[in-house]
Parts: sequence; structure tokens; C-alpha cells
Amino acid sequence: MKKLLMLSALALVMSAPTAAEAGSHGGKKGHKMFEKHDLNGDGVVTKSEFLEGAEKMFSKMDIDGNGEVTKEEAQEARAKMKEKWKAHKGKKDSSEGE
Repeated sequence: MKKLLMLSALALVMSAPTAAEAGSHGGKKGHKMFEKHDLNGDGVVTKSEFLEGAEKMFSKMDIDGNGEVTKEEAQEARAKMKEKWKAHKGKKDSSEGE
């Protein structure tokens, strides 16, 4: 359990630069992230709701599925997340220009 919490914190730290690069300071994005973790929609995120999200993130990062995340896997997951954000931002920017 302690390992899962540490990896959850790692995932949050890794995603912070991506959000910062995108210029997100909460707002709609922060609200959407909260809603994503508030699985039952009651307006609070419980520890179990948070850990469920952390387990999903861990599974995405654990590329070889061995139950461990190496530094390389974490870096690759971050790079994929960054590319996904760039693609999303590009779509948003092009739709605003229309």
C-alpha cells in the first residue's frame, strides 16, 4: 500500500510539469480532474477513489505488466502523456482559429 501511495505521488509530480507547460492553473481543467476522481459524484474524493485512480495510472506506467515501474517506464509514460497533451492542445488551438 505504501508503495502504491509513493507511485501515486510520483505520477502526480510527473504530470505537474505537463500541466504547467500547458498553462493550466486549475480552472476548468482542475474541475475536470476533480470530477474524474470523484467517482460517485458526491462532491468529495475519498481515499479509495483516489487510490483507484492511482492504480489505473500505475497500470498505464507499468508497461511490461510485472507489477513494478522502472525509471525508464516512468519516463516513457511521462513522454506519452506529454505527447497526448500536445495533440490535445493542437486540436484545441486549431478549433479556436476557425
